[in-house]
Amino acid sequence: MAELNTPSIPYDMYESPQEVVIIIPLWWVKKESVEVKIENYRILVRWFRLAPQLKESCIPIQEECYRWPIELEIDIPPQVYFDKIHSKLTLDNTLQIIVPKALVPDKIQLEVEYEDKK
Repeated sequence: MAELNTPSIPYDMYESPQEVVIIIPLWWVKKESVEVKIENYRILVRWFRLAPQLKESCIPIQEECYRWPIELEIDIPPQVYFDKIHSKLTLDNTLQIIVPKALVPDKIQLEVEYEDKK
């Protein structure tokens, strides 16, 4: 993704034996403006915030709420089910990304086969 003048975006990440859950607050955002994709073991999230509907005569005195595209990159572990990663935007505009982990056993017993000469 292109380098943008993007603010530091806070997010929370939780882990259980089955999954990693990423929670990103996206205030003033509509679902249509959110894009989530996976690339090189990273989740890439891009969105933009809505501009307020004001009278044309209003001029900005201070603007700290970013309105241009915002991007966030989050590293994910390699042992996950990439095809089962999913996301949802909750009613309070929190993006939740669920990353199911691949179950890796502690050890596997393999049976040794004997090859007959024929």
